[in-house]
Amino acid sequence: MSSLLGEHGYRDKVVDMIKENLVFLREFLLEFKTTGACFPTSRWAAQALITPLTEPNRPPRNILELGPGTGSVTLPMLREVRDGDKLTICEINPRFMKALKEKLNGDPHYRRNRERVFFFEGAAQDLPRDTTYDIIVCALPFVNFDLETVKAIFDRLREISTPDTLMTYYEYIGMRTFNGALAPADRAERIQKVNDYLKQSGSINYLARERVWLNLLPINIYTVKPTAA
Repeated sequence: MSSLLGEHGYRDKVVDMIKENLVFLREFLLEFKTTGACFPTSRWAAQALITPLTEPNRPPRNILELGPGTGSVTLPMLREVRDGDKLTICEINPRFMKALKEKLNGDPHYRRNRERVFFFEGAAQDLPRDTTYDIIVCALPFVNFDLETVKAIFDRLREISTPDTLMTYYEYIGMRTFNGALAPADRAERIQKVNDYLKQSGSINYLARERVWLNLLPINIYTVKPTAA
């Protein structure tokens, strides 16, 4: 009997994973500009993204997740939420938000933290200014946006950050080279402007970079202070 239950549990996990990948792929095809990835973040990449939450004996934190998609990073985040923490989840895509809430309802860590979790359905640059965050975990596809949108996002992030706020975000390894070599000229130029702003403008204080190869595709994860000038 236990073996049968184990097989059923494994089968259910596989079915759920396939469903999640199909949802992500559909939104990638329908909303490429705001999705940016065709498959969910791997568990290794997710763990690297939430590193600021895993600090031993850390004080309570106000946490913001940007672009959760179907929750591949949200679920490990919820395992790290502690007494006194608050987590705000910001997602612009209503179909992703609906799928995420349905998934979270079945997660014991969400049920344990339900009173500390808040949802904002909209763009990151439209987040209310009346709350500041200590930790920001970001999966927004910056290279899919135009420069003005990226600037608007970081302008708002600076308004809702403190000088000590830590933010993590990722970019695919080699994507800048790939786009520079093969993308149409207008796209390559737009991406170059965004990359120059992120890496060359001096507006963002880069603290660390971690490479995660066990992801589809491999990624660089950056830890930054968004309030740096």
